[in-house]
Amino acid sequence: MLYSKLHTILRNFSSTVKGNPAEQCRFDHVFSFPTVKYIALINRLKIYQLYATGLVIPSSGLMELCNVVSENTFFISSYIGLTGAAVLTLGTFPFRNIIGHLYISEDDKKIKISSVGFSGKRIDRIVDVDDWIPLLEMEPKKTDALFLSPQLRDGTKYKLFIKFGVVRNPARMSHILE
Repeated sequence: MLYSKLHTILRNFSSTVKGNPAEQCRFDHVFSFPTVKYIALINRLKIYQLYATGLVIPSSGLMELCNVVSENTFFISSYIGLTGAAVLTLGTFPFRNIIGHLYISEDDKKIKISSVGFSGKRIDRIVDVDDWIPLLEMEPKKTDALFLSPQLRDGTKYKLFIKFGVVRNPARMSHILE
């Protein structure tokens, strides 16, 4: 509890010291995708699997050398751990860069994109409106019925599940993003 309070104080202090104008402007919440927390949990599961595999494989090897467990324990634990990690990594590959929340600044010049990263952590990115390629300028894709694929000028691609999300301010969202 003390650590979280200290962390909050230091974060607030560092943001005031930095004086980054993009962080200081106010943003309106225009879109949220409630299911993103479950997708983030699945993405975090692969990290936990990799940590557990990294712990179990050497332990089982040492126990096998000390004749505490049977002979094939090292190979079995390696096979199960590495196969599970590979399956989870490949299975969660499509769940990268899913937009969980979109915010638009009050002056309509900045967009704050909150997405899920490879490890399941929230990644907040503030970009100019000019860096967002409007959805109507992009060519239609087969996946548009399920999710839209917005893109930034630097080549970063996201997945936007408007059909399953909650659009909080449709007028502002369509005016800026389309």
